[in-house]
Amino acid sequence: MRLSSFITANADAILVDWVAFARRQLPAATGMDEAALLDHGKLILAEIAADMERPENDEERQAKSEGQAAQPSTAPNLPSGSHARQRERQGFALEQMIAEYRALRATVLRQWHPSSGGDRVQDLEDMTRFNEAIDQAVAESVTIFAAEVDKTRDLFLGMLGHDLRGPLSTIVSCASLELRRWPDDPRQAAMILRSAGQMKALLNDMVEYTRHRLGSGLTIDPAPLALDHFARNTLDEIDAISSGRILQLEVRGDMQGEWDARRLHQALSNLVFNALKYGHPSSAIRITLDGDDTQEVVLAVQNSGKPIPPELLPSLFDPLVRAGGDDGHADSQVAGASLGLGLYVVREIAGAHGGTVEVTSDASATRFELRLPRFCVRSA
Repeated sequence: MRLSSFITANADAILVDWVAFARRQLPAATGMDEAALLDHGKLILAEIAADMERPENDEERQAKSEGQAAQPSTAPNLPSGSHARQRERQGFALEQMIAEYRALRATVLRQWHPSSGGDRVQDLEDMTRFNEAIDQAVAESVTIFAAEVDKTRDLFLGMLGHDLRGPLSTIVSCASLELRRWPDDPRQAAMILRSAGQMKALLNDMVEYTRHRLGSGLTIDPAPLALDHFARNTLDEIDAISSGRILQLEVRGDMQGEWDARRLHQALSNLVFNALKYGHPSSAIRITLDGDDTQEVVLAVQNSGKPIPPELLPSLFDPLVRAGGDDGHADSQVAGASLGLGLYVVREIAGAHGGTVEVTSDASATRFELRLPRFCVRSA
């Protein structure tokens, strides 16, 4: 009997082994009934049999072997994709789901072999097509499973970042009250406020990152803004928690335009905190606003300190990129900057305004330049 016909005729017997194997995938399978363990097994077998019976030329076979099947792995309503989503929600690990396919492959070939007849050429063709179909199903499942894991993680991080803002606001309010009640001994309250400010910045970055990952994008709401006044107010806030570090603001040219003040506050704060953290402790941080151009303004933050290694500059604004360690640059600016999300968020804010952010770094200084058009389109 041809293998595709055998699969169709013996699907129930094959799926008995599928369920038995799935039941051993603990702890995820603990307490799951047969219907949950079976999941989309019957549909997957039907799709495999149908795939084996479809005409396939050499070019199509070559494309499939290279992962370039005509139907993409992310196509909707694929049984293997639905199975991956369900297994992820049921708590299966990725290796457990892949093991199911390995067991399915072995079960089908073991049960089919006695009834395959004696046509070895035909057997080889059937086995080749079967293995191709199984591999395609695995690829589809892995793609969807990984996407579901990423989505679950991002949802968790987004909710965590959002929910932590409440208790953090309470801490800030209590510390501010203590600072007013005991103005002659402000050390503990001031330290709490500094730490809370840093935590708030990190939480904001995490929320923006997860929102972007989940497809919401970064929206802006531009309004008329005097950039010099805005920058002074932002730097006054940072100065209150920066332990006496010198922040120098230089302004020239026209500072009027339309920007999203909340987003620019986040971008400027991230750049200044980055400079404070990785610049030389005894040197001033220079913030310059250049409005000489009629079409754009340039906001730059510059500090002295160890330069960023040239090979790390291209990935500096990427999220969650780990630097430092064995490369000998663990104490350079990039070692901490690229571990977090601050510079990534700055890039996203610049892009949302239709602008850019760039960095230069050498032995004399590290300089970030945020270029913004004076007027940008309000995003939906």
